[in-house]
Amino acid sequence: MRVLRFVLIALVIVLIVGVAGVLVVLQDANRFKPQLESLIATHAGVPLEIGGDLQWRLWPPLSLTASELSTEHQGQSWQVERLTLQLDALKLLRDPQQWQVESLTVNDATLRDASGVLEVHTARLEDLAPRQPAPLDAELTYTADGQAPRPVQVSGSLSVDPDSLALTLADTRVQTSDAEGTCRAQAAPVNDPAPAPPAGDEDVIPVELFLSFDWTGECLLDWVQVADRRFEAVTVTLANQSGDSRIDVEAPRFFGGSAVIDLAIDARRNPVTWTVVPTLTGVDSQELLRWLDQRFAWAAPLAYGGTLRFEGNTPEAMLASLSGETHFDGGQGSIDISAVKARLLELAALFNEGERIARWPETWQYQRLVGDWRIERQHHVLDLALDNLQVSAQGDYAAGDDQMDMLVELVFGNDPDWPVFEMNPLLYDVPIPIRCRGAVSSPSCRLDEAAAQRIAARALSGEDSELRAKLEEKIDREVPEEYRDAARSLLDALGGALKRN
Repeated sequence: MRVLRFVLIALVIVLIVGVAGVLVVLQDANRFKPQLESLIATHAGVPLEIGGDLQWRLWPPLSLTASELSTEHQGQSWQVERLTLQLDALKLLRDPQQWQVESLTVNDATLRDASGVLEVHTARLEDLAPRQPAPLDAELTYTADGQAPRPVQVSGSLSVDPDSLALTLADTRVQTSDAEGTCRAQAAPVNDPAPAPPAGDEDVIPVELFLSFDWTGECLLDWVQVADRRFEAVTVTLANQSGDSRIDVEAPRFFGGSAVIDLAIDARRNPVTWTVVPTLTGVDSQELLRWLDQRFAWAAPLAYGGTLRFEGNTPEAMLASLSGETHFDGGQGSIDISAVKARLLELAALFNEGERIARWPETWQYQRLVGDWRIERQHHVLDLALDNLQVSAQGDYAAGDDQMDMLVELVFGNDPDWPVFEMNPLLYDVPIPIRCRGAVSSPSCRLDEAAAQRIAARALSGEDSELRAKLEEKIDREVPEEYRDAARSLLDALGGALKRN
């Protein structure tokens, strides 16, 4: 009995001491502010200030709530209304650096940076343990600059390596108003990252973030919606190593065909460099143009590929620096040629023969449509073949103002292997110049009068031997013999007059 009584007394003493210790710990939570700020800064890698009070909740479960937290880091501003840590009560008497956090809940947090605002309505991590997946649930709203808010729901698991501060997101379901799918990713801070240039309000990417963290990831999207069009089974693959970044997008169901976009970003350079490699295969051109809100009649299976390069980190700088080369193949289909037809009727009027061109259909059923497009900043060069029509265009386009000034040369052939545009034989194999100015969506295109006059002068004066030969044949065929010499002299006189003008 004495032994039992001694044990009971000892247990009571231990209990009294334990309760007294807990009461000592719990009586003034605010005295742990500096240690808790240091704890969060160590594990999160960001400086943090607790502006409000710390409060204990004894049971159930034992938890510590911090209010009015804020931090500024890497061009981002964080404000958290309330952060709740659920703690292991048995380890509470240790130093706060050794506390074991069993769950973490964030309420009403706001992240602001140059690109927009992220609001975290609620986020919760449970069963926290180093390097072990912790269930994650979050409800967010993201508002990009100048765009409507987008709600986001996240449900999956997150693990943290306290030594390297690496984060691993596994089998995480992401749902927004524009997309839904499953993602996995890994991210870790870079030791001694390269210095970043000052951030700007119009920056497309946060360069300091790209230099300071490495990551890999993949999202398998059930669907993604872009401009009222839903694309299914889209794969997005991400990778970044100290600013050397890749983003690959594959859409196997893209307007009846498929689309692949490979994007390389080099944030190590100043200015940032971008390389875009788009590949379209078997795409319905009519559906694509309708989606792009382009009022242009063209129906064909489109293949498109090439490489485009940009420099800078603002939309304006990137558009001004655009360069590259692309190739397209429109297969067999139909295309609106009304604009070309109208310009050629102007030229045919010089020869008093426009009936054949007037009989052309507004929509041409073609067998061949291939071309190359080369860009060097504002200067553009286009070479295109539409059946027997060769198109060469050169000029400038200012993307910022959406203004173009292009000289287009049309050369019609009569190769029997391709459909032939019926016209005056004098115009076959002759460069026909057209000047186009204005916005790309509705340019003003007119026959270049000075160049057309030069064509007529060369033909009439005999400088263009092929054209002159055709005119000679026409004279021999249609002009009585006694007037042929006079007709030829008249051609020479008209050619000289046109030259002088």
